[in-house]
Amino acid sequence: MEEPRYIIRQVCNNFVEMPEETIRENTLCCGSGAGLNAGEDMELRLRGGFPRANAVRYVKEKHGVNVIACICALDRAVFPALFDYWIPGMQTCGVHELVGNALIMDGEIPRTLDLRNQPLPNPKKQEPVSPDEAVNGEGTLKEGECNA
Repeated sequence: MEEPRYIIRQVCNNFVEMPEETIRENTLCCGSGAGLNAGEDMELRLRGGFPRANAVRYVKEKHGVNVIACICALDRAVFPALFDYWIPGMQTCGVHELVGNALIMDGEIPRTLDLRNQPLPNPKKQEPVSPDEAVNGEGTLKEGECNA
């Protein structure tokens, strides 16, 4: 499934894949099991998500990854607790959030905060970009690493 990866590459300064044996057809469970494991049994959630957490830990240690971007809302909901337990300091975000942070609208007042009202790491002087430039990845607003 290349569409989410294409979008992420267009709105992030750095994209790193997890190991090949843990993505696409070989994707490891996030620990939520189609939402069935998103309940209050935290020990089960953390154990079920360990294989995914281990793959994330690998890219954090090898490449300095600090954010995992996911398209799945269940992953987005489950990963914070999973990462806090297995990989402290790792963050997660949705692909939609990355797109929203990267958008610069005509006439927009320059932003210093992202969609979570957190300071942008190194806010740049924003100049509106044309739709063609944005598609070519030149409309990136947020500096830092976004990974999936």
